[in-house]
Amino acid sequence: MYLSDISQVLTLAVVALLTLAISRRLPIGRSRSAPEPVHQDEQPSKHSRPSPKYGRTFRIRGVPLDWDAHRARSFLAEHYCSAGPVIKSLAPEIHGRSGTGTVVFLDAASLPDALQMSSMWRIPLPKQETNQPARDECLILDGDFHGITTLFAPPPDDHKVDVVALSGLGGHAFGSFKEREGTNMWIRDSLPYDLTRENTGRPMARVMTYGYESSVARSKNIQNLEDLATSFHNSLLALVGTPTVKPLILVAHSLGGLIVKQTVITLSKSKIEDDMQLIGAIYGIVFFGVPHDGMDIRSLIPMVGDGPNRSLVESLSRINSQTLTTQQREFHTALGKEGSSEIVCFYETLESPTAQIKDGKWAMTGPDAILVTKSSATHCRPWEDGAEHICAVARTHSDMVKFGPHDDEYDKARENLRGLARRALTVRRRIRALNATCR
Repeated sequence: MYLSDISQVLTLAVVALLTLAISRRLPIGRSRSAPEPVHQDEQPSKHSRPSPKYGRTFRIRGVPLDWDAHRARSFLAEHYCSAGPVIKSLAPEIHGRSGTGTVVFLDAASLPDALQMSSMWRIPLPKQETNQPARDECLILDGDFHGITTLFAPPPDDHKVDVVALSGLGGHAFGSFKEREGTNMWIRDSLPYDLTRENTGRPMARVMTYGYESSVARSKNIQNLEDLATSFHNSLLALVGTPTVKPLILVAHSLGGLIVKQTVITLSKSKIEDDMQLIGAIYGIVFFGVPHDGMDIRSLIPMVGDGPNRSLVESLSRINSQTLTTQQREFHTALGKEGSSEIVCFYETLESPTAQIKDGKWAMTGPDAILVTKSSATHCRPWEDGAEHICAVARTHSDMVKFGPHDDEYDKARENLRGLARRALTVRRRIRALNATCR
């Protein structure tokens, strides 16, 4: 009897262990009919482990102005991470109260628990010894990059031009401009050092990105194009608050270009002094794959379903989009007459994979297609239809803004942006002198 009882107990224990193991392996409570979203340009999700080869990039805000990159890294390593953080950039923010940087955690094991469980991590800073009342200061790390992020700022005496880059639909303010299978983010790592003064060779551009929520699948966002443009407009107003408004160049991919156009239209109609200064500062726009005349949205509609962002996606259609028709008509004259500004349009020449459901998840494995045609991507202002304002990029729609070091396709973007930046200085000086003479 005793041996029989032991045998029964052991049998029950084995069954319990097998049941537990199976329950851990099989997904519980998840419907196979509910596909996961795909954002091909985004950073990894907030619950995913970073790639051990390249790490994951976060934004760090609230850095004291007297800190350099070494001190910021030491603070993170000493207080919160034993190893792993690498500060890749650090620059004063537009408001001038603190700095903003980008930090990479190269080792998956060194990624703080707070960043594995949430998209934001708040780190209190030591209190300063002072008799004056002061607010509590903190560093904030996040992976969303929403709003304006300054990636590079030259010394004040060298600062002559501002550049702001916007990502596209389902994109990411940092990840969209980073090379695939590599670490080079050209807006941060290359462009600042290529926009130089002719007489000194020194970097002259403050370079920023602007991020916004634009996910496609399972979005809970009801924003339309005008709402997105209003948010961008409000963020740009910080540039007017600086002592001297610099000539502004905007770089936009896909949907980001439509946001730029709508913002420019709004500014052109405004009689508010800050808006008038801002529209006067915009000299150049570089459009990458912007669907001025619509795009192929056939693979996007199933992803959106009946979600609240369906109207936004449908407004991008190349088939009879009243939104884009009206926008294009108003944009023609919004930046003034020929000669007062410049626009360069890049278009894709490689077909892109489209989205389809695979194993219950959205994946970019559907039939290849040109998402934004050449005619749509270059349908901008009638006097800018020559080779100097239109350029092909031998990439897919998503990859046309992903450049590696020594990239032939980047060379095209660099030369156009360098020319715009240098001409912006001379044209703006000429316009100011003309306005002063007319008074």
